[in-house]
Amino acid sequence: MRTIFTTEDIDRRLGELAGEIIAGLGKQFTMVPILTGGFIFAADLARALTRAGADPEIDFIQLSSYGTGRVSSGEIQLVKDVTAPVEGQTVLLVDDVLDSGKSVSFARDLFTARGAARIMTCVAVDKTSIKGRDVKAEFRLFDMPDNAFLVGYGMDDAGSLRGLPTISALND
Repeated sequence: MRTIFTTEDIDRRLGELAGEIIAGLGKQFTMVPILTGGFIFAADLARALTRAGADPEIDFIQLSSYGTGRVSSGEIQLVKDVTAPVEGQTVLLVDDVLDSGKSVSFARDLFTARGAARIMTCVAVDKTSIKGRDVKAEFRLFDMPDNAFLVGYGMDDAGSLRGLPTISALND
């Protein structure tokens, strides 16, 4: 395993990212982390946003496409839905990694159909090498040019390594 982004890299970037989000969305919006991978990043981001003066409402959605493997099945399943209506709201979707974009696209389509006024996406890592995605992240903690399999900071390998404080790549 090799460390891609250290805890110091993450901590340094969180404050900057919070400022970028507030500049783009204002201080009032609904933050919707995509579980399970997005929960650690979302918790740190929520604290950074609060320190920067924002007060987002927070709700959760849980999607699944990986099961216990390293390759997405391509089928997105809604496991847990938000509890509050999003109609007329500005929604910030928060996820761990943007690779194929299928999960984020599913969530965007869901909230569009429910009448959200504005939907933007924030990810911990945007895998910029992935071609042909229909969705983009307006906000990102880090860009990553290669397509390594990432673990830590919420990202897992069949349920393992999710709690690492760094963002690391598995050596295949």
